[in-house]
Amino acid sequence: MGNRSEKTNVNKSRKMIFAVIIFFLIVSMGLISYLSGFHIDLSQKYRSIEDHENIIFKDSWDNQCYRLCSWGLVKTEDVAGFEDHRNPDTSSYEYRLLVEKAGAEWIEQIVPSPNGKYILYVERIYRGTGTTDDEDVYYKVYSIDDDTNTTIYSGYRQFLLVDWE
Repeated sequence: MGNRSEKTNVNKSRKMIFAVIIFFLIVSMGLISYLSGFHIDLSQKYRSIEDHENIIFKDSWDNQCYRLCSWGLVKTEDVAGFEDHRNPDTSSYEYRLLVEKAGAEWIEQIVPSPNGKYILYVERIYRGTGTTDDEDVYYKVYSIDDDTNTTIYSGYRQFLLVDWE
């Protein structure tokens, strides 16, 4: 009879530990979501880009700046000298290179890296679904040296400005 009550206590302990772990995970995800301004992306592809820590994202509605981190974007201080790179020059070298080599189509922003090795750009993809037009936004870096394209952040209707310090 004592053996049965011991099993019940062990099961209760396991359930309690499981509940605490679940609670901790939920609180952690909530905190991460809050700190990132709900710009979550767990991809680590951006780490392959030299000087990625100097890529700045900015919400044009509230002027909040963000930087890349392991769970997406995290709020950061306002960056003095942030430039708006919308409406790129379609005759520029960078624009032509992105269209010809990277296959980019709906380019909205282009920012060459300070070292000249990369081109940071924003591409918007429209998916007409009938009653609404859905838009996915991709923040990509094209490497001029090795002709590769890396998506560093993406999201449904995530309309952010970008700059490279």
